[in-house]
Amino acid sequence: MMINEALSAPAESLKELANRILSELHQAVTFQEEGVLKREVEAVHQMRVASRRLRVALSNFAVCCVLSERRRTRAFLGRLAEALGGVRDLDVLIAALKVYKASLPPSEQGHVGALIRRLRARRLRRRRRLEAFLRHEDYICFKREFPSLIQTSLAVDQQTERQEDYGQGA
Repeated sequence: MMINEALSAPAESLKELANRILSELHQAVTFQEEGVLKREVEAVHQMRVASRRLRVALSNFAVCCVLSERRRTRAFLGRLAEALGGVRDLDVLIAALKVYKASLPPSEQGHVGALIRRLRARRLRRRRRLEAFLRHEDYICFKREFPSLIQTSLAVDQQTERQEDYGQGA
């Protein structure tokens, strides 16, 4: 079910809605893993988008999440987005430079070609770091343990958690 459909679904608790949306976004992140490891440019882009959406959703549904787990997960997603962004930014730059190079006279294409080669080498290094990130225990734990982020009940003292979240508590 897509997020828009989740919002128009029959009455459900906030926890159920949060669980549905966060689970969907978690799946959107992990679904792209295979494509990223196969070096598919679009998979890198889609995983980056999904990880950013998941970070925002974690903030939006903060009241439904265990504070320490939410913070840890958001930090992890920030590192994932950074690793993905390092590759994606170079994908976009290289694609733009290829178009630019094609518009130049042959006598001027050499310098742009050399730049593209250097950027591809940088991209390869960043891709290897991204692939190592996706094979690291932190990512494996993220895939396996993310569902525990959602509290089993909203009966937890939400006011105390909100105070801690905004630095007003003890």
